[in-house]
Amino acid sequence: MVVLVTGGTGYLGSQLIRVLPKIAAFKGETIRVLDNEFRERYVSLWDLPKGVRYEFLEGDIRQEDSVKHALADVEVVFSLSDITNAPVSFERKELTWDTNHKGVLHLFDRAVRAGVRKFVYTSTCSVYGPTSGVVTEDAECKPASPYGESKLAAEREMRTRAAELGLDWTALRLGTVFGWTIGMRFDTIINRFTYLAAQGRPLTVYDTAWKEKRPYVSVTDAMQAYRIAATHPKAKGQVFNAVHENANMETIIGAIKQVYPHVQVTTTATPSLNQLSYEVDGSRFRGLGFRPKVGIAEGVRKLADKFHCIEPVPIPAPTLEA
Repeated sequence: MVVLVTGGTGYLGSQLIRVLPKIAAFKGETIRVLDNEFRERYVSLWDLPKGVRYEFLEGDIRQEDSVKHALADVEVVFSLSDITNAPVSFERKELTWDTNHKGVLHLFDRAVRAGVRKFVYTSTCSVYGPTSGVVTEDAECKPASPYGESKLAAEREMRTRAAELGLDWTALRLGTVFGWTIGMRFDTIINRFTYLAAQGRPLTVYDTAWKEKRPYVSVTDAMQAYRIAATHPKAKGQVFNAVHENANMETIIGAIKQVYPHVQVTTTATPSLNQLSYEVDGSRFRGLGFRPKVGIAEGVRKLADKFHCIEPVPIPAPTLEA
């Protein structure tokens, strides 16, 4: 069997390709990676587990030849190839829709033709937009960014088609992910703030963010979510919120200060783009056995341990010459 991971050198993909061989259902199988290297994370292919057959294709889910070759003999697809930065999606709206909607649907359609038996789609809790109270998967979605809009549109179209065709398809609406991978990203708040604190640099928080809540999930628990989505018989045709906790900046800064008690924190005015509060309920997925284990406090400690060699360097004040 061949297992395809698109976006396999990215933040989550780089960890997933290392975890899959440890899952009983995929042990001994070929792990194929398709990635266009938009972020040039070739380092994600270094030091892969020994004794596992890996294949790497540098290509794009929007390109016919890339997808055709990537899907040869594939039985299971993990779809992780997206433009993932919500604020940036306002600046790159066309690219976001072209990749997250058109590209993903192209991959899905070709996967159906190729006879793939399981398709796991990486969705996002950003599909909800601002909410009142804690929302479930059945809540009305009002995404507030091109990123959320494109992901929701792709998710809905695939779910409808999968139901019509009887395809085993599952979507995971992940909370904001934090934690270390070899394909590290630092444009998410917990990862970036921990990195800055390790350098002794100040943290700047938007004024409304202190109380606004958002859903979070660790990399470790996201890997657990992929395993359940791919192997649990009751996951077929379903959409699940994969989250651990809903938290605001008070919680995040508190966790960082436990490790870096002297970090300086300042507050600034909130920009208009993508600043909203929403809380998500994850009980449906827990019904399938999802048991998130790494919370924000532990996640920050684990990240800090990765930065243990960093020593803050004081920056001298500029001098004025006469």
